[in-house]
Amino acid sequence: MVSPELNTRPSSFDVDPSQGLSLAQVEMQRKQKLVNKTKKVVSKSYGRIFFDNFANPFNVLLIVITCLMIWGRLSFTNFLFAFILALNIGIGIYQDIHARILVERLKVLSDDKSTVLRDGAEVAIPKAEIVLADILILKSGDQVPADAVVRLGHCSCDESLLTGESVAALKKPGDDLFSGSFIKSGTVSAEVTHVGKDSYAEKLQSTASKFSRPKSEIAQSVWDLTAICTLIALGFGVVYVITAFGKGDIRWDDFFPMKQEGTSFIGSLSGTMVAMLPTGMFLLTSVALTTGVIHLARKNVLVQELYCIEMLARIDTICFDKTGTLTDGKMSVGEVIPFNGHEEAEIGSAVSLILAATGDENATAKALRERFASVEAGKASCCVPFDSEKKYSAATSEEGVSYAFGAYGFVPAKKDPAVELLIDSYRKKGYRCLVVGVSKNVIENGVLPRNFEICGVLVLHDHIKDDAKANIEWFQNSGVTIFVISGDDALTVSEIASKCGVEGARDYVDMSTVQDEDIDSLVETKRIFGRVLPEQKKKLVLALQAKGHKVAMTGDGVNDILALRAADCSIAMASGAAAAKNAAHLICTKSDFTSLPDVVAQGRRVINNLQRSCSLFLSKTVFAFLVSTGFLISLICGGPRYPFTTSHLLVWEIITIGLASFFLALQPSSELVEGSMLKNIFARAIPSGVAEATCAGVPFIFFGLFPRLISYDSSLAYTDAVSMAVLAFTYFSFITLYRTCRPLNRYRTIVFGASVGLSVLVLITDFFWRDSAGKGVLLRFSWQGLNWTFPLLLFGVVLIALGIYVLLIYLVEIRPQKRRAQQ
Repeated sequence: MVSPELNTRPSSFDVDPSQGLSLAQVEMQRKQKLVNKTKKVVSKSYGRIFFDNFANPFNVLLIVITCLMIWGRLSFTNFLFAFILALNIGIGIYQDIHARILVERLKVLSDDKSTVLRDGAEVAIPKAEIVLADILILKSGDQVPADAVVRLGHCSCDESLLTGESVAALKKPGDDLFSGSFIKSGTVSAEVTHVGKDSYAEKLQSTASKFSRPKSEIAQSVWDLTAICTLIALGFGVVYVITAFGKGDIRWDDFFPMKQEGTSFIGSLSGTMVAMLPTGMFLLTSVALTTGVIHLARKNVLVQELYCIEMLARIDTICFDKTGTLTDGKMSVGEVIPFNGHEEAEIGSAVSLILAATGDENATAKALRERFASVEAGKASCCVPFDSEKKYSAATSEEGVSYAFGAYGFVPAKKDPAVELLIDSYRKKGYRCLVVGVSKNVIENGVLPRNFEICGVLVLHDHIKDDAKANIEWFQNSGVTIFVISGDDALTVSEIASKCGVEGARDYVDMSTVQDEDIDSLVETKRIFGRVLPEQKKKLVLALQAKGHKVAMTGDGVNDILALRAADCSIAMASGAAAAKNAAHLICTKSDFTSLPDVVAQGRRVINNLQRSCSLFLSKTVFAFLVSTGFLISLICGGPRYPFTTSHLLVWEIITIGLASFFLALQPSSELVEGSMLKNIFARAIPSGVAEATCAGVPFIFFGLFPRLISYDSSLAYTDAVSMAVLAFTYFSFITLYRTCRPLNRYRTIVFGASVGLSVLVLITDFFWRDSAGKGVLLRFSWQGLNWTFPLLLFGVVLIALGIYVLLIYLVEIRPQKRRAQQ
């Protein structure tokens, strides 16, 4: 593998790798500012929080419109949309700051410390306190915190995060280690050669300023919608003003404060532009996502990528690594079974020799070290640390005898039917078995001799988590397919998966016998995969994605990193390898996957609720586009201009959209998300918007054809047509809200009932609280001169709109669903 070049910076100290720096030397380095401080990365700066919630083009246009309305001296009810906008901005800022505080607290819990040698003692310190020439103690799973050179020991190092190559590089004394790479196996002492901004990873990051992560569908969809709506509103505003001037409908005087409210062209202009803007949708999205972050933080889940919550909602497949997910990862040695005339004491000595030489710290090594703690370890002349691809560890003693322990079939020994029979009996019980081998030949250049003799079998017990079965059941009942992919023996994995209730657990695959070209077909029929290599884990994830699945991956070890990086959403444990956590989107800070159902449910809640809520906002935009176009044509033909002001939309915009959507965005929702977000939103918004536009247009058809049907006084017919239109689309907004709340539950019923009750209260107040001209103070339309036929016509308008609504629902939503089902 080609590694990046590193010019080692000379140290001012001749450091003993077995002692490290003295405290006095460390203090001297600090005074010279030779510390490993890097640019702090926070979830979102306070400046960015205020900018995102306030100074976007969408809000700027609304502020300009508000200023124009103030200049036009419109009544206070016309400005209530601005109150909701200000409220949304305030809530958005509060939620973002609250989420930042929670996330930063969790980061402190999940951030790894580095082990250094100082005055001969190992000390765990934050990475930012490492100084130049410190001696790092790096073990399997550790991420290299600063550029260093190996002084003692050997290791296998993965530099794929820096070079893109997944082949591990063997490192020996004198070789460079680069910050950002991670140790796959072995233990080394390494002297720090570059710190802070001088380290290779920091320089690499600074040259990658043009790189940006792909935007999520939520971010892109909401941004596209707000941008398009803003441009349309601006375009309509310009065309509306030009057309009105050209037809002589307005004069320059109309843009100056008028003594009589309602005569100004500004009311009509602001009404059409504000109606086209989905006020609050952008902020509602931010609030919904941030609320998800806060909820997960309270469940001890650290969100490292905000928009990964979106992917959680779309997950239909989850790949579990057995250890740490189905089991707690705390292994114990149950039995030591000698073979071929060897004694248990010899087996213990062999294992202790290997553990002392390799320094392995994985779960298996810890269990073996605990079991043979009383056995004195000999000295080794060379060793081969554990590697998830080789699946064994080995060492050669000073006497020239080599020992190895690992998976049967991977330790290079002759097949032994008796050993196979014994191992199979334990595998069927869900136990893990390792064989111990001995050879009189030495290990050369990391290559084991081929003539090992099996001298014993180690039986390890892996404890199944108490809540594993309940978690698996939740996922399967929620439409998520479970895959278990593990490096352990396939039959052992199958037995544990079966005890946990995984569907298809008995039908397993031993990946050591599988060719890469067969993986695509296997993922269609199999669910349990054992003896999986790290590269194969990645290929399994990619194969599932190629089949159209959205895949989540859980893991905690270095062998999971490739798969974690390939998955649509990756989840790691705080107790896992540092490199695994850095590759994951989410980290369980309590190292417990019991919160996984909450994680997925939270993602579904965010997306499902956003789709419902955004459809309410977009229905008003569709309405405004159709009605504004109609009245623009009317104005060109010499008819009336757009008649509605922002106060006419008070109930619809403030209550049945603004307040209702806010509370609906916070409701629980665990339905599986399907289809494109934009398509789902417009499938709901188009029928609603067209029906609402019908409610606004039909009364003016009555006004043109039968003015006496609307009002006793024909001179008031136009005014009463406006009143009928406002009441019609206000009443119809209850129908669209009801459909958005379906299927009704207790929470949605309360939201719907409260919205209708508050709306009725506003209408009653407006009816009894009028000004001298007979207009309601709140909605600003006239209640006077109404004919007895008015309520009948109003009912007829709503029925016509309802018929169009039902027809469009069938055409836009139901019929396409039937076609997809037939396909």
